Amino acid sequence: MTTICTVRKLDRDDAEAWALLRQEALEAHPLAFSATVPEDPKTLAGSFLTRLTSNGESAVFGAFIDDSLIGIAGVRRNPGGKERHKAMIWGMYVTAGSRRKGVGDMLLRTAIRQARSWAGVEQVRLAVSEVAEGARRLYERNGFQEWGREPRALCWEGRWADESHMVLELRQSQSTAYTDFQMYEDG
Repeated sequence: MTTICTVRKLDRDDAEAWALLRQEALEAHPLAFSATVPEDPKTLAGSFLTRLTSNGESAVFGAFIDDSLIGIAGVRRNPGGKERHKAMIWGMYVTAGSRRKGVGDMLLRTAIRQARSWAGVEQVRLAVSEVAEGARRLYERNGFQEWGREPRALCWEGRWADESHMVLELRQSQSTAYTDFQMYEDG
């Protein structure tokens, strides 16, 4: 059976769905993200809305099958005058049942395309925890290269994880974003 997955920019109406998926990510993979689930998870939707209205050089994308949000990724341009040539990808997550089907590639390439659209952005950066090996392979497949590693960057309940810092030089890369594709389900 073939299923169509679509990626689009999220808006205010998607705040609750994004917050639920973000909470799932933070709870299921605490050492894959530097953020933690807030005391009141309802504040996640508020933080999403703040990111949407920050400055116009920030976007959050969602991958959907039908009306179900199955993946998320954010990208924002660095605001500092000396760092406006950089953008950062954050909060990338795909539900367990949708992994290894191209959803992560679609989200990542869409975020890269958004960064390219901002005049003067020459590189996209991200950080990936050592526990997220699948995510690291995704980033490497899309041209990201490690430029540094922070030992014991994250600590959660007595467990530690190193974090790799990666960069994609946009002048050297020609990553393409797809808005939809066919995902083949197992079975």
